[in-house]
Amino acid sequence: MKRLALPAAGWCARAALLVSTLLPGAWGGVAQGQPLPPLFPIRQGDLHGLINLEGQVVLPPEYSELRLGQPYIMLRKGYRTAYADGDGKLVIEPQDELSQPFADGLVPMRGKDGSGKLRWGYADPKRQLVIAPAFDDAQPFVDGLAVVGIADAWGAMKYGAIDRSGKLVVPAQHDKLLAPGGGLVRAEARQGPDRTHRVFDARGRDITPPGVDFVGIASDGMVRVWAGRQQGFMSVTGQLVVPPRYAQASDFKEGLARVWIDGKYGYIDKTGALVIPAKYESAEDVSDGLALVKDNGRPQFLDKHGKLVLAPEAERVWPFSQGLAVVKVGGKHGYIDKQGRMVIEPQFSFARPFGNGLAFVGAGRMSGYIRPDGKFVWKADS
Repeated sequence: MKRLALPAAGWCARAALLVSTLLPGAWGGVAQGQPLPPLFPIRQGDLHGLINLEGQVVLPPEYSELRLGQPYIMLRKGYRTAYADGDGKLVIEPQDELSQPFADGLVPMRGKDGSGKLRWGYADPKRQLVIAPAFDDAQPFVDGLAVVGIADAWGAMKYGAIDRSGKLVVPAQHDKLLAPGGGLVRAEARQGPDRTHRVFDARGRDITPPGVDFVGIASDGMVRVWAGRQQGFMSVTGQLVVPPRYAQASDFKEGLARVWIDGKYGYIDKTGALVIPAKYESAEDVSDGLALVKDNGRPQFLDKHGKLVLAPEAERVWPFSQGLAVVKVGGKHGYIDKQGRMVIEPQFSFARPFGNGLAFVGAGRMSGYIRPDGKFVWKADS
């Protein structure tokens, strides 16, 4: 077990916030070609570092900014940026040429265009420009698309989207493009007091369904859409599968989405069929194959057909992740398995779900990462 002495003041709260705000899978993704190992954030004051699954410090907490990319980790100290591989070895020494994270194996980089003007293109991990510098703004790639900007003679910027070949698949004629996701990119514009949204696929086709005035982010092959205050779902190909008819809904997770009907929650499948009746006072997204709901004040876990699987006795319960769920009993947090057995006794002041094999927990002025057997692999003591 590795230990690192850290300043006590505010450490647990800041570290808990850091872990809780990570995007799912952000620290264990697969790069272009070379897979990255699971990595976990640590902090010392306002400085960032990383440990691996065994609790070994891969990067000590000495960086003002640390962002995982594909295939490298971006590190920043002061005004300089460096890049490290999954073992913490510097592969690009501190420099000023690159300043954004790698994504999909590419990173925005400046170079001279045909007229000698300094503009943005994209470089590979060897810092070779593979997409020619032809843009006045360049954002990271996400799922094969990147937002770029082209300025006119007066400096007014219009935005479009390119694919990995550098082809402009969405013309640079939009005032604002939101970050891509799921192979889609959304345009946002204002017409008088109103805001309009359009969504384009990876070939640049406008696939916005008629009557839709707001488009969400792709999740599990579906996209939440709005018409006025009503919500429904379209497929990533643009088919309006579930017309907007719900006052509340959530994105699809593991094939189901929560919906709110007459003050109660239930779940629909991707055809729009209500597969779990809307009779619960609260509900969480499906996670690890189970849906956490509350019925008459009692937490229950249901399978994807609505069958009751488990009704734990606890003050509070969180969704399952990697076979374990956080529960609060007697004011302390522990973990149960899917049979309801307490496999990690309640002992923590806070506990986060397991992800990539570890969970972040805290007790008093101590915090750290534990394995599914409850053993610490890394601790930050006061």
